[in-house]
Amino acid sequence: MLLRYCLLCLCFVWSWQLRSAETSALRIITVEEPPASFAGPAGIPDGFVVDIVKALQRQLNDQTPLELMPEGRAILTAQQEDNVLLFSFSRTAEREHQFHWVLPVLQKRWQVYLPTHSQLEIHSLADLRKLSAVGVVRGDVRESYLIQLGFTNLVAVTSHQQNLQMLNSNRVQAIVSDSLELAYVLRQQADRQTAPKLALTLRSSNVYLIMPKNADASLVARWQQAAKALQQHGELEQIAVQWQQRIQQEMRINVQRDGHLLLF
Repeated sequence: MLLRYCLLCLCFVWSWQLRSAETSALRIITVEEPPASFAGPAGIPDGFVVDIVKALQRQLNDQTPLELMPEGRAILTAQQEDNVLLFSFSRTAEREHQFHWVLPVLQKRWQVYLPTHSQLEIHSLADLRKLSAVGVVRGDVRESYLIQLGFTNLVAVTSHQQNLQMLNSNRVQAIVSDSLELAYVLRQQADRQTAPKLALTLRSSNVYLIMPKNADASLVARWQQAAKALQQHGELEQIAVQWQQRIQQEMRINVQRDGHLLLF
């Protein structure tokens, strides 16, 4: 009887440990948004913020693989699962109480682009409303912003590449993006198409590593502490300097920097 009782206790402990491990398991998810994060050779995630996350993983001795998925699916995953680290996502009033804001990594502009030879003139949101179709990336903060403003002329796709393709094929009259995203996307195009022209800057946002509000508190604290340590050691700023130089060399674009933050 005593042996049976001990075995039951052991089974209970093993079961609790297994559930605990499953509960605390971490997923790290990013989205295609160059040069912050994008699929490099063989589909392996690369980018400025990817390097920041890898530095944090080394600090934490964390071996979690990085997953690359569309933005809409990434947000949905964070809504369905607690222990998820997402990057890079803009801090907005709507998201403020839904996530832990682990570390700011960059500032992102919200810009409207037209085909190079377009005769349209876009000077305001009112002008943008008059267009028949505006391309956006599904799940992107800029899509959410325009939806909240009541835009009904948006055409959503899953990637910035598709967004640019829609503009080049005249399926939309304008797209919402930024100069660095477009530069990287154009660089991947085999036919080296002409870059679209900037028509309007809507605003900008601070972009972060984030975790859902219901994430394990100790897990959130560990990542926040690691981020603080790397900031104090200057490692995050070193990564920013390296990418500032890489973007200049590869894209011939001057990117401003504020400490470890790159200003896109």
